[in-house]
Amino acid sequence: MSRLSVSAYVEFHQHTNRTFDPYMPIVVIGALAGGVTLAVMYGVRSIPGQLAASGAVCYALGIIITLTTNLRINHQIALWSIQNPPREWAQIRARWIRFHIIRTLFSVPAFVVYVLAAMLNTSR
Repeated sequence: MSRLSVSAYVEFHQHTNRTFDPYMPIVVIGALAGGVTLAVMYGVRSIPGQLAASGAVCYALGIIITLTTNLRINHQIALWSIQNPPREWAQIRARWIRFHIIRTLFSVPAFVVYVLAAMLNTSR
């Protein structure tokens, strides 16, 4: 993304927002609910249940990051003109990317611990 021209970046970001915005809340909240469900099913005192609970906490943190930063930036970018974005567009893009990386650093481990919880639970 950093190699795109400003107009290509704005157009790309606006398009991906329109594409992903309708179903991302369903996916992310579903992932959080799935972790809570696994924790309850496995029992929160078991290792698989604790793994699932920790994954749910990671997804919750990712949701908080998304709501407080990335989503607000997405709404800003949605209003930009492709031909005439604001002067500080590069700083805004850098901020969006920084928080995207942070939320990814919570989401990937969350998925991994969900898989581990399921693997450990089936090995009983």
